[in-house]
Amino acid sequence: MKMISLLFVFVSAFTFSQTHRFIYELKYKTNPEETDPKKAFMVLDINPNDVKYYSYTFLEKDSINKATNSQNRSWNDELLPVTRKRNSTKNTNFVMVADNLYSYPTNDIIKWNLTNETKKYQGFNIQKATSEFGGRNWMAWFTKDIPFAEGPYKFQGLPGLVILLEDSEQHYVFDLVRSNNLKTTYDTSNILEFRYGDKPIPTTESKVVKKALEYFNDPLSDIREGLNDGKIKEFTYYGTSYKAEELGKLIKEEQNEILENYNPIELDKAFAYPKK
Repeated sequence: MKMISLLFVFVSAFTFSQTHRFIYELKYKTNPEETDPKKAFMVLDINPNDVKYYSYTFLEKDSINKATNSQNRSWNDELLPVTRKRNSTKNTNFVMVADNLYSYPTNDIIKWNLTNETKKYQGFNIQKATSEFGGRNWMAWFTKDIPFAEGPYKFQGLPGLVILLEDSEQHYVFDLVRSNNLKTTYDTSNILEFRYGDKPIPTTESKVVKKALEYFNDPLSDIREGLNDGKIKEFTYYGTSYKAEELGKLIKEEQNEILENYNPIELDKAFAYPKK
């Protein structure tokens, strides 16, 4: 994706658009020791009344599903969606634990320090701001040329749209690369408010933490319970057959996989998984 005349596209459709869509390239590390970060594209939809942040793959799946009348699913535990009312610090978070999708509210106040440092970037006049949020130190560049006090994920409250954003260790780096303006508000009812017919289970942040730790401690509970009576000597996991005595090894592998690929954007809210 390339940034193409963002300011022109934005200004020309400002009055008529119902969804101002901004697409960010995100480079991120699921493990702090990674040398090559992963890359994804994230969507920020600014609607008349609300803001929605989610993975670009949701759009791709939604488009295919509508064209083929199907229900192909997409989810990435590393790229969690967030929604909120316009100019609000109160977010709705979405997270998958085991096979269940949950939603829960948080109030995420970000205190920005504006600097006098400015520069030109992709035709925009941008200004630097810093903040400490989620256990990380952040640097943002925003532009008053696009007068939305919004940005990717939960980063909002600046006097203009966030164009660039990164934490001090560059575990998460956002770069605005494209803008679209839609004449109608984009319907996310089958990718956020519902997930292919399943409504997220409303809960609290503390209950999600509890569920996540329960899953970590017993990630293959359904298989273990099926083997408890001792009558079943083999089982299938992701298409491969295993003997009952191999379950412990698989549980350990699953736990190691979780630990080795867990570097949440809000580090201070990381689940307290036991250390290896």
